[in-house]
Amino acid sequence: MTETQTTGPFAGEQWPDPLCQYADADGTPVVESVNDAFEHTFGPVSAGEPVRALFETGDFSIVQGQADPGAVGRTDDRLVVETETQPSTSGTPSRDRFLLRVVTAEADGGVLLFTPLPTAAQEAGEIGLDHVASAISHDLRNPLDVAKARLHAARETGETEHFEHVATAHERMERIVEDVLTLARGTAVVQPDDRVELAAAANAAWETVETDDATVVLDRSLPTIVADADRLRRLFENLFRNSVEHGGTDVTVTVGPLADAAGFYVTDDGRGIPPERRQRVFDPGFSTDDHGTGLGLSIVSRIVDLHGWSIAVTDAATGGARFEITGLERP
Repeated sequence: MTETQTTGPFAGEQWPDPLCQYADADGTPVVESVNDAFEHTFGPVSAGEPVRALFETGDFSIVQGQADPGAVGRTDDRLVVETETQPSTSGTPSRDRFLLRVVTAEADGGVLLFTPLPTAAQEAGEIGLDHVASAISHDLRNPLDVAKARLHAARETGETEHFEHVATAHERMERIVEDVLTLARGTAVVQPDDRVELAAAANAAWETVETDDATVVLDRSLPTIVADADRLRRLFENLFRNSVEHGGTDVTVTVGPLADAAGFYVTDDGRGIPPERRQRVFDPGFSTDDHGTGLGLSIVSRIVDLHGWSIAVTDAATGGARFEITGLERP
């Protein structure tokens, strides 16, 4: 293809996996440049070629995600694609699967990031945990770029309000890192031997989440349980954040004890979760939010498992989502 170097945070020299930078040409995403890893893995591509042509020529096929190749590059998205990769010096071509992360830019265009899926994940047809950790490294770049830009602006202008944005970006990165470690480290991150008041843990978690105009209602009869206090608060934080992000900024979240089991529920009056998605909401990497990491509820499920509890999702009486956690131990 015509030699065009990728610039910015996705510069080809800095990015180890295949990358394609694209631009908007009268509403059609077209290839602008690719890095060396792209050409080494997939072969040459012509600058100015429509992004959809990568799929229509048969080189790429969509295995998981929206099925319209013409929509690729129009919105942020995650897809699993399959293609024939270039043979090595002594090998033959093979069909491999990649997670395709479409990252749109503020200006017209964006980048396509191809992360190889582990062999085990390819055979199972799923996104494995190792891959999720790799994909999340991409998500870390957004708050990192925000922090860098705000620091530069603060140095140039001397305006201190930029530091608030830097702090917010750092908090976002810290939360992503902690979530990934919770998924990866297993029992080492959970010590379920604290006496924890559920109401106090939920209230502390609510204070740390950006809730806008949302409100929380805590049942007075919530019990004291045996749990890891820090991880229980993380569980509440992620459930609350899920309600606010998907239920609306004015959603009402309620936490109360279960009447017929040793457990509690977290419910909201938002849009709810369609039945066909309830089995997938706890899968790492699954998200209905274009800008979500897909880790929030998988972290909740992981914390529940490491405590020896169980979790289920259903409809709330108000029409929103209802999460029920059971199997709790009283001190």
